[in-house]
Amino acid sequence: MQLSLFLAWAVAASAFYIPFRLPQIPFLVSLDTKTQDEYMTDPQFELWVAQQSNYSFQYILENIGGVSSILDKSEVAPGVVIASPSKEHPNYFYNWIRDSALTLRSVIYYLDDGAEHLRHSDELRAVVEQYMEINYELQRLSNPSGDFDDNTRSGLGEPKFMPDASVFKENWGRPQSDGPGLRVSTISNYIAYLKKYKLDFSNNFLGNTSNVYYGIVRPDLEYIMANWKKDSFDLWEEINSVHLFNALTQLRALKDGHKLAKHVGDSSEFLNLLETSFNELKNYILDSNTGFTQFSLPYLVETPSLVQQRKRSGLDAATLLASLHAHNLEYGNTDVIPFDVEDGHVLSTISAMVADMKYRYPINHDKIRLPQSIGVALGRYPEDIYDGYGTSEGNPWFISTATAAEVLYKWIFKALKSNEDIVLTSEHEHFFAPFFPDDKFTTSKTIVYGSEEFGTLLVQMFNYSDSFLQVIQAHVDSVSGKMSEQFNKYHGFMQGAESLTWSYSAFYNSVRWRLKTSTELDKYFEQANRTH
Repeated sequence: MQLSLFLAWAVAASAFYIPFRLPQIPFLVSLDTKTQDEYMTDPQFELWVAQQSNYSFQYILENIGGVSSILDKSEVAPGVVIASPSKEHPNYFYNWIRDSALTLRSVIYYLDDGAEHLRHSDELRAVVEQYMEINYELQRLSNPSGDFDDNTRSGLGEPKFMPDASVFKENWGRPQSDGPGLRVSTISNYIAYLKKYKLDFSNNFLGNTSNVYYGIVRPDLEYIMANWKKDSFDLWEEINSVHLFNALTQLRALKDGHKLAKHVGDSSEFLNLLETSFNELKNYILDSNTGFTQFSLPYLVETPSLVQQRKRSGLDAATLLASLHAHNLEYGNTDVIPFDVEDGHVLSTISAMVADMKYRYPINHDKIRLPQSIGVALGRYPEDIYDGYGTSEGNPWFISTATAAEVLYKWIFKALKSNEDIVLTSEHEHFFAPFFPDDKFTTSKTIVYGSEEFGTLLVQMFNYSDSFLQVIQAHVDSVSGKMSEQFNKYHGFMQGAESLTWSYSAFYNSVRWRLKTSTELDKYFEQANRTH
């Protein structure tokens, strides 16, 4: 069996504008007629994926101060990422620490992927370094969460700032402890990128890696070590408690931070503190008493206290985002962090969300009788009542739907790169049962690398991943490629904050892993043909 689907980056002129006249990265499609009927993917879908990927990256840049051609320079400071241009109904015209860290991570991925041919990488590097410089300043602003110089660095838990880099003083869900860790890992990614290509910082204020570490990264690490045990708000900003997203991304930050601390020659005392905190936090995450995993539930739990209080099921797209952003396949170093994409609880979270939301959202009802391995529109969590403007009924989100696709693409990629058999145990049954209807998973099931069964499963998984992107295709603006925060569960039209930066970043990241995965699939089937 051969998957004749070759997608590769191309350096070519394009009709799609990206600031700085950056060379576009479209997908080149090659599908022979023999395999076209076998797989869900088709040339029109491939072209849409290419176009939407370009649009998404363009809109990411348009929401960053100093590079955007639409933002008012008097309103948005260089390096500031606005969550959305929307200033009313709802007002998302702010700089969230979390959103900006994840957005800049997408820009760094773009730089790394195109390092061999990007002619204007200097301009994009300047964007990343402006982000780092403005965050140095934001860290030191006293704010409603606290101060930079107190003994717990409490001010670093402030979730968002004004777009001009001043303090947001109104009531909000504070503190939010995920921001510092996400910032650590994003900066670590950038430093690894510079090292990989033997580049230096061009921003005079930042200077060098040591300055960045001691000026920005180390304070964030100190915040994590002082605060990880405390309740805080998570990415949805609704509940003050303990959350998996915060804990898992903090764990990765401690690992990334330890590597940087060692590189710049920080003290053995501080290195030991990082190691101790890492081990304590990891044990806390894995402790069944914490509640992120529960014997009666096949999926991960984002906020255990809500399950204990019987207010929620615990099912939440935040756990999928935690898995993605706590692991780093580009630069390694995160194998010791739990709940990567191949973990049964992570995969079962997807299947549980699909099973719930195909019934919960009327726009999914046409898929109720279809196999479980068909993607549907996914929201944040089943009990959601935020409609993008106020409280009524929750809707599907672009972030959640794209994230499910990315998890599955990464699963395929890791299965291929390992060159090993796939071993499925009882904890995988909830997800894989539709793929193996005759198996009961009473014992482990081994899918031999190189076998027909192995190849068939990978193709089925690829199609499953694509089906989530096809949901997105049905709801984005078909002319402009714009994405809002949500799309209505009844009629499917977009609503909530317009042109949401995180929606674009989530889609771009997912398509990026689609490319990597399809390239590896192509290699796998070419090799299989040569050996048979």
